Amino acid sequence: MEYKKFLLITLCTLFLHTDARSMQFHSDCGFDKKMHNINQVEMWVSNYGQFANGTPSDPGLFWPKGTGWSYVFGAGLWFGTIDSLTNDTLVTIGYICTGSASEYTPGLSGMHHPNANARIYIYPNLWPPPQTIFPMAPQIPVSNQDSWCCFSDSNPNQHMPGDTRPIGIEVYQTVYCWILPWIDDIIFLIYDIKNVSHHNLKDCYIGIEVDPDVIGEWNDYATAILRRTYSINGESFIVDNLAYAWDDDTGGSVGFDFLQTPFDLVPGQDKDNDGILDQYERDSVYYVSNLPQYKWDVDNDGVPDWRDASENPQLGLTSFHQFRRWHEPIGDTSRYKRMAGYDSNGVYNPYDTIIRYPDDVRFLMASGPFKLPEDSIVRIVLGIVLGEFEMNNPPHETLFVINDRWAQLYYDMNWFLDIKEHKIQKIKNQFLNVMPNPAANFVKISYQVTEPTNVSLKLYSILGQMIKIIYNGHRTKGDYQIDINLKDLSAGTYFLVLETPTSRSIEKLIIMQ
Repeated sequence: MEYKKFLLITLCTLFLHTDARSMQFHSDCGFDKKMHNINQVEMWVSNYGQFANGTPSDPGLFWPKGTGWSYVFGAGLWFGTIDSLTNDTLVTIGYICTGSASEYTPGLSGMHHPNANARIYIYPNLWPPPQTIFPMAPQIPVSNQDSWCCFSDSNPNQHMPGDTRPIGIEVYQTVYCWILPWIDDIIFLIYDIKNVSHHNLKDCYIGIEVDPDVIGEWNDYATAILRRTYSINGESFIVDNLAYAWDDDTGGSVGFDFLQTPFDLVPGQDKDNDGILDQYERDSVYYVSNLPQYKWDVDNDGVPDWRDASENPQLGLTSFHQFRRWHEPIGDTSRYKRMAGYDSNGVYNPYDTIIRYPDDVRFLMASGPFKLPEDSIVRIVLGIVLGEFEMNNPPHETLFVINDRWAQLYYDMNWFLDIKEHKIQKIKNQFLNVMPNPAANFVKISYQVTEPTNVSLKLYSILGQMIKIIYNGHRTKGDYQIDINLKDLSAGTYFLVLETPTSRSIEKLIIMQ
């Protein structure tokens, strides 16, 4: 049986200065790069809109850690709009494959450059970002290796010559990655984009351009999964958007999943069929006045639904275009049309998913259109996941989409109740133990409660579906044991999750026939 590796991405320090003419490295110019490497994915991030890019001539995403096997040559954030005052078509790019240029500058809009504070802050060694300078920056880490930085497109000298100029946006970039066993091949990349142009932005699109470099070869393929249902081990789930590339010679593949996109709320409609009209989806007064309390947080993730992006209709992936070397769109008008779903011939063809002959393929994925009022913020979240697929068993994505399911679930559940996993890792074996493991018919679960508190103990499948509530109630301080009959459960991998209001412990359980 031949297996292929798949790297899904639904994001020493190098300093890069870019302009339209050249790419040079400077140690004092403020363009900063740092590598996330706490789990199995090693990925460079920057403070100027690029990620998964090492140097202008080297790739920047590797898996598994330590192998040096590359999967992406470079990628970056695009933002496009139609100027509401002049009707100019504007696109700010964080990365283009030809030349690796970026039109973003480190720091906030108007900040003097270079500025020693406009850098990448990464937990735990360089954390937190100074809140007096960056009041929007996080102070408490969420994952095992958070990073944060900001950049803007306000410097006209950073933009490429021709038909482009600044839009007036600031970008706040956050990266999360964990070492937990089922998501240690996942990185989460979050962009919060603020309109600082002093007027409203209309017909906006957010895009990601990717230049795959699967094991250093120029014979990649590309396509996208668009709302496809999978049934694995008797469980069904939907993959709604996943753009990826792979190389069937060397056994690698790279992709991005939009875990969150701008909202798609149309007054008078109910796009997610939840019984709540779109205009009330984010209205807390409506929930409190018209819905019973048990409907205020339907997924029980600790976030009220009016503040929970995963419970609101979203635009999702609205365009996907692939192109070959030297054929990427040039100029703001051409780039904007591609983000809006038009092909190189000007024909509206939003999803270019045809699998063609292998080449030095690149792709652009986008979400829009949407409005961005003055001083408002829009968020987009990308999932970065690793998986395997069996070459001789098409469709080849059926095995790695399990990991994509975990990426979406982990995000949708508020990073699993916003528990700080880097702290839990140190104490999880003290709190929860499973014997025997693997198990066949019965298993004994032992856990410890250090103070009187509410406790829940739940069993989840490998796809994230809750199978059984083993216990949910109050416990006094002490040691507890529970014997569980496994005869009604199928063979496979499961997860036991022990939660209190202040802690979370997780153990993998393998059930054999």
